[in-house]
Amino acid sequence: MQSYDPDDDSPHVDPDVEAGIQLDQDVVAIDADRALALLDLITHELPGGGENREGQREMVRAVAAALTRRQHTVIEAGTGIGKSLAYLVPAAMSGQRVVIATATKNLQDQLAQKDAPTVAEHTRGVRVAVLKGRANYLCRNRAQSMGANAQLSFDDGTEVPRGVADQMRRILKWSNETTTGDRDELPFEIDQRAWRGLSVTPQECLGRAQCPQGSSCFAELARDRAAESSLLIVNTHLYASHLAAGSMLLPAHEFVIFDEAHEVLDIFATLLGTSLNASRLRALAAMARSLLGSEQVDRCTELVTVADRLATSLQAQYDANELTGLSEDCARELGRASELVTQLIEALRALPSTNPDDDARRLRALGPAVHLGNDVARSSHVREGELLYISRRDREIDIEISLVDVGPRLRDDLWGSVTAVLTSATIPDTLPANLGMDDDCVIEHFASPFDYQENSLLYVPEGFPSRNDEGAEGAIIEELVGLIEAAGGRTLALFTNRSVMNRVAEAVAPRIKTPVLVQGTLSRQRIIEEFRDDAEASLFAVTSFWQGIDVPGHSLSLVTIDRLPFAVPNDPLAEARRSRSTSPFYEVDLPRAAMLLAQGVGRLIRSTTDRGVVAVLDTRLATSSYRTSLFRKLPAMRRTRDRSQVHEFLRALRD
Repeated sequence: MQSYDPDDDSPHVDPDVEAGIQLDQDVVAIDADRALALLDLITHELPGGGENREGQREMVRAVAAALTRRQHTVIEAGTGIGKSLAYLVPAAMSGQRVVIATATKNLQDQLAQKDAPTVAEHTRGVRVAVLKGRANYLCRNRAQSMGANAQLSFDDGTEVPRGVADQMRRILKWSNETTTGDRDELPFEIDQRAWRGLSVTPQECLGRAQCPQGSSCFAELARDRAAESSLLIVNTHLYASHLAAGSMLLPAHEFVIFDEAHEVLDIFATLLGTSLNASRLRALAAMARSLLGSEQVDRCTELVTVADRLATSLQAQYDANELTGLSEDCARELGRASELVTQLIEALRALPSTNPDDDARRLRALGPAVHLGNDVARSSHVREGELLYISRRDREIDIEISLVDVGPRLRDDLWGSVTAVLTSATIPDTLPANLGMDDDCVIEHFASPFDYQENSLLYVPEGFPSRNDEGAEGAIIEELVGLIEAAGGRTLALFTNRSVMNRVAEAVAPRIKTPVLVQGTLSRQRIIEEFRDDAEASLFAVTSFWQGIDVPGHSLSLVTIDRLPFAVPNDPLAEARRSRSTSPFYEVDLPRAAMLLAQGVGRLIRSTTDRGVVAVLDTRLATSSYRTSLFRKLPAMRRTRDRSQVHEFLRALRD
């Protein structure tokens, strides 16, 4: 998206609001009353005149104080507070660059396309920019080397399938029209292989100075806009990568706001680590074979063989449920892979220069090869505070390295350099400590303005089997059929396990008269749109839909949750965190489950007029000794275990 220059657009600026802006580079002094005046001006111009939300006003004051005093602040702001404007207004008035990091693309788009430009229109000198990871932008150099009418082939020499080639030609045509090169602006659904052939990762990039297209590079132009911005919108993954890269990816800044902050811990734990699989070894072998020719063919062939043996060994280890560390077989294959990767890197470096296109291909191969070599070496020498474990992603077993405790790293490399505001509708009580924030970190709680007592019910069935009972799945099916029929569809059915979701959806669908949508049958965006557009549809979904999905209105009047979202017992990272705790259930498992449960429950009421039921089909919410800790994170909904009362409430909403 573009940067916004309010001076060029000649917006209206209230003189009193403008007087609250301090442009001194060393001093931030935000007058909270003037910030509230700006908020009132903005909300007054919203469709319908906006609303005066007391929680939002309190949050404006809290963020203004945090930036002025340069004090880390954690804010739990209930659904409906309007937290985006509550932090954007003080951020815009700070006179400093503020980076805003979000965990989901939906919120990033909302901020970039709506909320931040709205604030910028009312605040002189404020420029908005969005910066994404380099692979999100079309690479002009690769596009030029392909050519619109060229015989398309990938860097490893393999021919592009016809359908993918057709998409690549459409992208090449689009490249002559776009001003941003941002993948998200493509007007059609894209095959990942097509985009991969016309973009580069950070490791593959030639760099502005070396690239023939450096002066017009979309990614570099986005970085230029970021350097000129005062409100810079990124995702939390990019921010974590920025820290991992020695704080070199983003322009200098003293303030950062993490929205959806409940995700920060796991994102930083992952991005400050690394991952590795056999496919990366095979990819290097294919690339090196196409560039190095017959001299290195034996090494390339052996690397593929080693990759295949590593994949087999990892699968055997995974099947044996040995998820942490590496077996002797895996370690042996990884050691040989390290030797071969090092030899291929040396051969790529020694490759003589021939022509610009071949030189570019060599450099694009060399960057990932060096990165792969570092990751293989890191997997062989795990550092203190890191955990090496294996996990399944799609059809492949990955070697993962994550930080068990990110606190020390963030304390050393981040919190002393920036002032942070972290906010979400649900903040785990343990989050500040887990992130290494000081004891004097300010913690605020602002309640949702929605009337949950009047507009919602929280239902746990009476006499329901335990989730581990062999009859539990059948009971879930029967319960869902009755609830969905009473609601007339309009249901978001959330599950903690994809296999259970698929089996239950298959059993429920033929027994009800309204449509059933199942996650995985369509793209995420498409299935959400169909759910919103069909007022009688039900959507069955797993983890990624527990948060970030916003369906206000009559299309959603029932949210069901099949079980409390505790981490599986053998989750390696959770196990490692438990081993470091004196009270693992209450310090590791319960805060995470409470946060996820609250996120799932939060899908129901999204506006002041929404009404509905949350049905949790897990009796532990009603009977366990720790239920009070769970309820403390949930909205103050009326509770019931009476099925007939729930059906009557849903039928009334339906009719």
